[in-house]
Amino acid sequence: MRSLKSVVSPFIPKRIKNIFGKKVFDDRPSVLKIGSFDGFQVAYRARTADEAVIEDSFGHDIFFAGVPEYQAADDHIIIDIGAHIGAFSLLASSRVPRGKVYAVEACEDTFNFLQVNVALNRAENVSVHHLAITDARGTSTLYYDSGNWGNSVVAHLSQRSERVQSCSLTDFMEDNSIQHCNFMKLNCEGAEFPILLNTPSGVLRKFEMVLILYHCDLWKHNTEHDLMAHFAASGFECDIRNKNKMRGWIVATNASRLAS
Repeated sequence: MRSLKSVVSPFIPKRIKNIFGKKVFDDRPSVLKIGSFDGFQVAYRARTADEAVIEDSFGHDIFFAGVPEYQAADDHIIIDIGAHIGAFSLLASSRVPRGKVYAVEACEDTFNFLQVNVALNRAENVSVHHLAITDARGTSTLYYDSGNWGNSVVAHLSQRSERVQSCSLTDFMEDNSIQHCNFMKLNCEGAEFPILLNTPSGVLRKFEMVLILYHCDLWKHNTEHDLMAHFAASGFECDIRNKNKMRGWIVATNASRLAS
């Protein structure tokens, strides 16, 4: 049997410059590596955005640290939409050992790394899904960004793409019999707008807290204020963090569900 380290995944490396606050990489072939980060074994593509994603989750823990009012309990349910290679999902799985993490990733190559990382760490409470969450069930075109940084189903980032199965957030909740969710993170490169604006209040109210990384440079039809208004109409309190001209975080808290 070939060792995992003998597998080479062709993708993208060298850092060039910074655009919209993200690192950008050229298109030389990447090299598969496996490293140890905060006690996790992680397979990743060297010289790609994977390295920055690992640093964000293990080096700085930007998501949990950035939403300190969310305190994970052993039995919590967490949904990670745009799970990438699984760095945040692995960290989340360790916080909810008797709970469950749903890790959703649209890019097939990246999803394969997600599966490998869940297996490497024996994260049995992580459920992986090769899927694009959108506004409807069907198939979508996922456009690749350089360096495997921010593939998108709503922005034509390059001539390289793949077709992927898709469904709405409502469909995903029903398909997986999820009746409530304690914390959801969405980092889906503009698709957060059609996903959430087409999710009815009855479904949104199943969530206690939602972290939305919004991308107004990739989705031109709405602003972060439309997302906040939609959540407010469903009984959420919203706060904007890490805001720059076109991007930022929205933390939406369902006060009534938390109180109950």
